[in-house]
Amino acid sequence: MPDNTDNSARAFQELVRVLEEAVRAGVVSVGLEYKGRDLIVFHNVGSVGLGASHIPQELQEAVIEEMVKRAGLSRKSRGKMQVCLHGKDYEAVVEEYDSFGESAFTITLKERKKKVGR
Repeated sequence: MPDNTDNSARAFQELVRVLEEAVRAGVVSVGLEYKGRDLIVFHNVGSVGLGASHIPQELQEAVIEEMVKRAGLSRKSRGKMQVCLHGKDYEAVVEEYDSFGESAFTITLKERKKKVGR
């Protein structure tokens, strides 16, 4: 069991790394899609996806499982998860779609503003 927990933590850490990279690059939408055997990360700028990096092969399956679990995608193709990037809270909207017979994902980030008052 500890190995599974460690793998889940490493997978989430990798997902956070990818999303922080996107925030640093100034994009609010990221695509994850298989190209051959590699899970490629695309920074979406308008309708164009620019290849930015890839998920290490040993973490690919775990990253997808972690994202599906946290966003609640087991029975639907769209979900949300909360994530802290560079000290700021974000809502990440995760959408799963079919790309040539394989699952692919789009993650759209929206910074959560702190409520004033109450």
